[in-house]
Amino acid sequence: MLSVVVAHREAIAAEGIAGALARHPQIIPTAAVSTAEEGEDRARGANAIALDRRLPGAREVAGRLCRAGVRVVFLGGESHDAEDDLENEGVHVPVDGHLSSLVAALLPQSSSLPRKRSRLTGRERQILGLVARGLSARQVGRHLGISIKTVENHKTRIFAKLGVPNQTAAVSMALAEDMPGVRTWSPSSI
Repeated sequence: MLSVVVAHREAIAAEGIAGALARHPQIIPTAAVSTAEEGEDRARGANAIALDRRLPGAREVAGRLCRAGVRVVFLGGESHDAEDDLENEGVHVPVDGHLSSLVAALLPQSSSLPRKRSRLTGRERQILGLVARGLSARQVGRHLGISIKTVENHKTRIFAKLGVPNQTAAVSMALAEDMPGVRTWSPSSI
């Protein structure tokens, strides 16, 4: 699974691109933002960012994210543009291209993406499973006989291990990967 941030100067475009990417089984859009700085903040916990190259500060943000190991895909422009030859950071996808070209740029070697689910402990999978069923931290704590603070600490470690920014993204990733013990709510699931 690939967690992706979409940063586009038009908020509605960012949301539309993120929505379209969400239909791909290997991609989980974790944020749709309209500034390069916010994209950088949100992408620190993601695998990749689709970044509008016309956003102020986009090139600098792309350089920092590339050096941090985040895959950068520029929306717009061609890779042979003279100004882009300076640092050669990121991949370029034309804005008039098909969504499949963006997906291919984000997932060039999807089989090489690390599988992160094995890194979760049994307790973390148990907590993520209860959260996926719709239980609050208080309810999870009560169900497991632990404090709310302990539940929140587990959730923070889960997000870090999965490389996602929040509970929604963690649950989406777990469900998409069919992680053992994690499924959505049904009357008989609790």
